[in-house]
Amino acid sequence: MSRFYSIRFRLTATFLAIILAVMLLISLFLYSTLERYHMNNLLKHLERTGFLASEFLVGHLHGQIDTIRLSSLAENISRQADARVVFVDDQGQVVGDSVRVGGLLNQALEQEDVQHALEGEVSNSTTYSERIDSQIKQMAIPVKEDNDNVIGVIFLSTSLEEVQQTLADIRIFLFLATVLAMAVVGGGSVALARRFTGPLEELTMAARKMSEGKLDQHIEFSSEDEIGRLAEQFNVMARRLNYYTNNLKKFAADVAHEVRTPLTTMSLLTKSLKEHDMEPEQRKEFVDDLDQELDRLVALVNDLLELSKLEKDEIEHEEVNMNILLRDMVKENQYRFAHSGLDLIDIIPDQNLKVCAVPRQLRQVVSNLLDNALNYTPSGGTVTIALYKENGEVVTVVEDTGNGIPKEDQSFIFERFFRVDRARSREGGGTGLGLAIVSEIIAKHNGRVWVESEEGRGSSFYFALPAVEE
Repeated sequence: MSRFYSIRFRLTATFLAIILAVMLLISLFLYSTLERYHMNNLLKHLERTGFLASEFLVGHLHGQIDTIRLSSLAENISRQADARVVFVDDQGQVVGDSVRVGGLLNQALEQEDVQHALEGEVSNSTTYSERIDSQIKQMAIPVKEDNDNVIGVIFLSTSLEEVQQTLADIRIFLFLATVLAMAVVGGGSVALARRFTGPLEELTMAARKMSEGKLDQHIEFSSEDEIGRLAEQFNVMARRLNYYTNNLKKFAADVAHEVRTPLTTMSLLTKSLKEHDMEPEQRKEFVDDLDQELDRLVALVNDLLELSKLEKDEIEHEEVNMNILLRDMVKENQYRFAHSGLDLIDIIPDQNLKVCAVPRQLRQVVSNLLDNALNYTPSGGTVTIALYKENGEVVTVVEDTGNGIPKEDQSFIFERFFRVDRARSREGGGTGLGLAIVSEIIAKHNGRVWVESEEGRGSSFYFALPAVEE
C-alpha cells in the first residue's frame, strides 16, 4: 500500500486527473460546438431551399391547382436539397409531395410546424420517423404573396442520420484523443516523476544507511534544479557529518589514550607505595612523581574544558590594545624564560594596534604560544614576540630558535593531541591541546593562524586579527 502514498504515484495520478479533466472539458466544448455548427448548417440549408422553392410555388397556388405538376416540382427540389418536400395549400391540404408512392397527396397535414407556418412563422422541430428508423429535422416555411398573405406552406424534412454519424465519429475521435493524451501524459508523468523522485529515493536510502551508522554516503546528481541542489547539500552534510564523526571518534580515542597514560602511571605509583616499604627519600620521589602525573591530568582536563567552552560560549568582544597586552605578557614571563636559560625579546611598535576580541582568550593564545616555544627551545636560545600591521590585519608572531617542525607535520600542528615528538612532549608536561586551543580561539575571532618552520632553525607561529581603525 505504501507505493500508493508515494510522491511518484501521486504526481502521476495528479497529472492524469488534470489531463482527463482538461480533455473532458475540451471534448464537451468541441462536441457541443460542432453539433451546433452542423445543426445550424442543416437549418440554413433547409431554410434557403424553402425560400427558393416558395418563389416558384407562388404562381401555382392560384386557381386550379395541378397536383401532378407540383409533385414533380417537389421531386426536383427534393433531389437538389436531399430532403423530402411537401407543398401545402392555405387549407392545410397537401397539393404536392416529392414521395409519389405512399405520399400524403390530397391529405391534410396536421403538423404543428405547418400550423405555425400558416400563421406566417418559420418553424422547425426534431422528431423520430418510423419509416426510415431515424430522427429527422423538419421545417415549415410560409408561402406569401406580395401583400404578405399566406397562401401555402412548404414543408421540408431530412434525416439526421448523416449528421448523427458525423457526430458519432467526432465522439470516437475525441475519445481516442483523450486516451492518447492520457497515455502520452501518463508516460511523460511517470518519466518526470521518476526524474523528480529518483534522487529523493536515493536520498531516503542514503539517509537510512546514515541512520544505521554508514556515514560515507554520496548521491550522484546531474541537474542544477532544486532537487540537484538538495542532493548537493546532502553530500556536503554527509561529508561534514562523516568528518566530524571521525574526528569525534579520533578525539575520544586520543582523550582515552592521553588519560590512560597518567592514570596507569598513578596506579603503579600508588600500588608501589601501598605494597612496598620504602626509604623516606624514595617515598618522597614516588609522591613527587604522583603529584606530577596529577598535575598533568588536571592540565589535560582543564584544556578539554576550555575547548568545550570555546565551542559553546558566545562572549561579547571589546576593543583590545595589542601593544599593552603583549608587553604585559612579556613582563609576566621574563623570569620563567630566564630561569630556563632563554632570552625573551619583544619587538612591539609604539603605534597602538587594536583589535576587537575577548582579552582573556587572547592572553591564553599568547600564553600557549609562549609555552610551546619554551618547551621546544633548548637552553641558550631566543624567543621573540613581535607585532605589526599588514593589509588591515594586526599580526602577532612568536618566533623561537628551537628544533623546528618537519615539513610533513606542519599541516597537522593545530590538530588536537598532535605532537611532533610525543615522548618529549609528555616529559615536558604538554597535553597536545595548546595549539588546538589557539586555532579555536583565533577562528572564533574571525582571524587566521599559521606556522612557518625549518628543521634545525626554529619556528614562527603567526596569528592575524582584523584591525580596528582609529
